[in-house]
Amino acid sequence: MADTFILLRGLGRGQHHWMGFAERLAAACPEARVVCLDLPGNGERWAETSPLSLEETALGLHRECQRRDLQPPFRVIGLSMGGMVGLAWLGLQPKAIAELVMINSSLASVSPFYQRMLPRAFLRLLPGLFNPVWRERAVLAVTCNLRRRDVAMLSEWQAIARKQPVSRRNLLRQLVAAARFQPAAPLPGANIRLIASHADRLVDVRCSETLAARWQLPLALHDHAGHDLPVEDPDWLIHSLLEPRGLM
Repeated sequence: MADTFILLRGLGRGQHHWMGFAERLAAACPEARVVCLDLPGNGERWAETSPLSLEETALGLHRECQRRDLQPPFRVIGLSMGGMVGLAWLGLQPKAIAELVMINSSLASVSPFYQRMLPRAFLRLLPGLFNPVWRERAVLAVTCNLRRRDVAMLSEWQAIARKQPVSRRNLLRQLVAAARFQPAAPLPGANIRLIASHADRLVDVRCSETLAARWQLPLALHDHAGHDLPVEDPDWLIHSLLEPRGLM
């Protein structure tokens, strides 16, 4: 059976923020199906209320896959909070997830809050809670290193924000859900791997390094991209995803 990749973005982000990554992955794996799902409150589901638990979010994604007649097991690729949602999904329905890849993700049970969102990034993002269009300039500044001055991408992200405005209430609910998430160690044999960016200015790379050490998981590291690795270096990321166990 051909692979089905499920792509999940993170806090306040939707499927359009993959910026062509899904199409690149599909071209690299023509036999596979690549599906981007939005979390409730984000993307095309911006008008919905975000759950206060990542487990509830995960169960909702499973129901969405059933509605679309997507057959598990899935290869779930989650960026940031999307990786946490994937882990919640794996914990609830381990047979539904053939592989989970967590990119620049973190867990409250493993890393302190000041590593999970670096203080300088938090201060830069805080004013954006009050205006979804202004928010995009701050998000671009803290999540992208190589393209942080890309005016065209900023314009596109601001257009997405106007069309799909993630509410301040939903952002706060997502932050609460992420802070409350306390997963147990995965069952032996769970196929999980980590990918992280050394130069991430939003989430400290130590979050991935500590998780890899504690749970004995493989970790691939990018040396200069920022938090939004799929946008900054999609080809490197696809190569990492398609290498056995992510080893470069």
